[in-house]
Amino acid sequence: MTRMIQLIATDLDGTLLNAESDLSPRTEEALKRIMTAGVGVALSSGRMVEAMLPFAERIGVNAPMILYNGALLYDHRTRETLYENALPEALSRQIAELLEEMGVYFQIYPGRGYYCREITSDTRAYESFIHVPCEPVHQPLSTWMRGSMLKMLAIVEVGLIDRVRERLQELFPGKATFMKSHPTYLEIVAQGIDKGVALRALAGRLGIPIENVMAFGDGGNDESMIEAAGVGVAMENATEGCKRAAKLIAPAH
Repeated sequence: MTRMIQLIATDLDGTLLNAESDLSPRTEEALKRIMTAGVGVALSSGRMVEAMLPFAERIGVNAPMILYNGALLYDHRTRETLYENALPEALSRQIAELLEEMGVYFQIYPGRGYYCREITSDTRAYESFIHVPCEPVHQPLSTWMRGSMLKMLAIVEVGLIDRVRERLQELFPGKATFMKSHPTYLEIVAQGIDKGVALRALAGRLGIPIENVMAFGDGGNDESMIEAAGVGVAMENATEGCKRAAKLIAPAH
């Protein structure tokens, strides 16, 4: 029996975007043809709203977006938050204190904008990647932060990132989700939150069976989404975990 795809969810970096972190005219045109044929297109990323809107508006996507690795479902067309699950303030502060003790650079995302203690080379590299400036607060983030956090992002060198993640998992078991979206990016969101959970929630809101959803991704934070979708697709440049979860492999980027 032929499967009818009604919704396509796609990661941005390393997936929909090319090696220059831009959307090619060919890809943009393909997405527009898909939507003309009646298929929904949802962008799904660890990025925040401000870093997603330029692509959502350029493509004219016709479905809500998955942001912060699944912590937020947001419809940019109506500016409506459909679903939100953030790290509680006390937990966010405890994680921040540990990262500071370990000397790890990190950023926090309260919902609009993102913040760091001081601007560093890691900050500059990240800013050039998403084209949204970070705001330094010039004091420890653990003392500055107020309220819950949709996401925290630690940027750690390749040789240390797994050890940092293991330490966090050891000290905060069952309290938060720690996932790699890039060889040096450790994403921290609320417990039980990932792109797969958000994709199921989005499909349910749209009245679309998950079997009729196709999802594309390349990073460790995409594995749950690829597993959840009826048709999961990993890029050739994807992690081995993504490829194992996928039904199909697409060309790189």
